Amino acid sequence: MDTNEINLSSDTQYVCPVEVTIAVIGGKWKCVLLWWLRRDPRSFGELKQLLFRISPKVLTQQLRELEAAGIIRREAYAETPRRVEYSVTPYGETLLPITELMCDWGKQHMPGFRHGLLNLGGLRVLIVSEPEVSDTLRSPLDIRNTQAIVANSAQESVILFQQNRPDVLVIDITMNDNEGLNSIAQIRDLEKQQKTQIPAIALTTLDSSDRQQAIRAGFQVHLVKPVELAELVAAFASLTSCSNHSNDES
Repeated sequence: MDTNEINLSSDTQYVCPVEVTIAVIGGKWKCVLLWWLRRDPRSFGELKQLLFRISPKVLTQQLRELEAAGIIRREAYAETPRRVEYSVTPYGETLLPITELMCDWGKQHMPGFRHGLLNLGGLRVLIVSEPEVSDTLRSPLDIRNTQAIVANSAQESVILFQQNRPDVLVIDITMNDNEGLNSIAQIRDLEKQQKTQIPAIALTTLDSSDRQQAIRAGFQVHLVKPVELAELVAAFASLTSCSNHSNDES
């Protein structure tokens, strides 16, 4: 529904225009969903990882309501395994400035600019990428007392993985000679032997084939380059909190 009007309830009389906006994106999760979808499509499972406190039932309901309002679209692909992605429609893009303003306001008023419940100080992050990418990520993470360990090849990543036992992996799957994909494959083999799995973030381009590769390689989420710091830190907080929550319940 890429129109300039939405189908609001005919039984409701809206007095203030703000009521109309709240009717469409009000609630705890809809603006957060739009923020995560603003740059690239995401699957249901990926959104569940990023919004780890939301239940599958509520996530389904929120996505359906946004779809019914014409804000997002759902696209199913004839693939095995089945792949379904959600993305923002052109009409939904008119709401994105609101989510950006909310993000900016939150960054200014969140204590310590921590992006979530988890204090990221002391978090060990293994970044596998070309130097020009890792350099842009490492400095802001160091400022936030996050231990960023950098590898520029698959071989180096395996060595550093064994030496440091990172809490999160950030791997650029667009590296030359498939170094990024080789890295995650070798690390996952090691994890199978150790019967564990560390949350992993794939760095991609806007090309849909990158997303497909990330899914097949076993990444929990993907972030589009150039990576925004707010997204990266929020993904760290969500994935590590989700992992800790799962461990607490097991």
